Amino acid sequence: MTKKTVTRFAPSPTGLLHVGNIRTALFNYLYTIKNNGKFILRIDDTDLERSTNEFAEQIISDLKWLGIKVDKIYKQSERIDTYKKYFSQLVEDGFLYECFETQEELDYKRKRLISRRMPPVYDRASLNLSKDEKNKYLDEGRKPYWRFKLSGKKIVFNDLIRGEVVVDTSTQSDPVVVREDGGFLYNLPSVIDDVEMKITNIIRGEDHVTNSGIQIEMFSSLGKNAPIFGHHPLLVDENGDPFSKRNAASSIKSLKDKNFEPMAINSLNISIGTSIEINSFQSLKEISDILNLNKLGRAPGRFSLDQLTKLNSSQLSILSFKEIKNRLKTENINANEPLWEIVKNNIDFLSEYTKWDKIINKDIKIENFDNEFLKLAADSLPNQPWDEKTWNLWIEKIKASTDRKGKDLFLPLRRAITGLEHGPELKELILLIGYDKIKRRLLGEYSD
Repeated sequence: MTKKTVTRFAPSPTGLLHVGNIRTALFNYLYTIKNNGKFILRIDDTDLERSTNEFAEQIISDLKWLGIKVDKIYKQSERIDTYKKYFSQLVEDGFLYECFETQEELDYKRKRLISRRMPPVYDRASLNLSKDEKNKYLDEGRKPYWRFKLSGKKIVFNDLIRGEVVVDTSTQSDPVVVREDGGFLYNLPSVIDDVEMKITNIIRGEDHVTNSGIQIEMFSSLGKNAPIFGHHPLLVDENGDPFSKRNAASSIKSLKDKNFEPMAINSLNISIGTSIEINSFQSLKEISDILNLNKLGRAPGRFSLDQLTKLNSSQLSILSFKEIKNRLKTENINANEPLWEIVKNNIDFLSEYTKWDKIINKDIKIENFDNEFLKLAADSLPNQPWDEKTWNLWIEKIKASTDRKGKDLFLPLRRAITGLEHGPELKELILLIGYDKIKRRLLGEYSD
């Protein structure tokens, strides 16, 4: 019987999610959609000093806003008793051992190895301590911390993205799994949860390749088969630097506050560094249908705000008035379908709609510099009612009275009518603005 695909996204609530974090969430979620599986959000909040409920709630909010639907949410801080049960079993089976070095002693050992140009691998000094030696440390007031004993073998696994991967555990220190204060560190709770939650596939950044080799040994120590791993290239910014939770500007919350569209973020995030052409997709289902993890590039994906802005503009241009109407009303903005159809191809952000709403419906003060020409244009305005032929009739009347053409003809009109040098086609705008407001603007007149 084929197992149901179950993936997970396991962020730590120690800061805001950035686009690099979301890249991992997207790969897992899209893989889940493609395989009709289940997507789990696991809040890895065992670091009680740095984790906050505020960040945890923001993670949930960010995923929802991006359209990533979570089937179930877990918090590791609520599962400590489960970890203790497995911990006791692993101690009994001889896979964990207690250590007594202080941080200063470990730092000294590390520096000595590095000075001798040797890999700074833990020497397992505590593994061979006698019972009397352990009791002596305990009498001194030292509290033990615990390490997982690696086999020293080469772990080979088939990666969904990278193909065959080899991790030589002999080059790694036995990982610390429990601190001296009794707190659990990343690796062991992660493996225990993956077992209990029946995770079948883990897709994460390539910086976790070594962790995966270590965790495969932990799965084995529990008598379980490891999930199938996939390690994707990391995301970097325009300067080639990795993203960080300390950089709030790259956070999903910040991009949302700047009025970027969620599907613009998703479209760029999942396209760069892949075989998918950078395009503005309308749904995550559409992306999942064409995503092939085997065709991911090996180079880091470079996330550009300029590219994101272009995609954002493209995303707005394909939105119908029906899709945008309620969003405008929620923000107490006048929702006008003819206006939306005119401006949606000329804005980068939805917030710019209000600017055009004001240009269309309010009296705006515009400083004119070409008064003689604009007076001629005002006198040439066709009589009402206006229709789609009005613009051409007006321009022909102006041309009959002046030798202007091209930019010299159209730019002064655009500036006088909208106060801007760029925007939607004037032949459509003038029908919404109307005769009276256009004439006042051309003549530099304003109502109080």
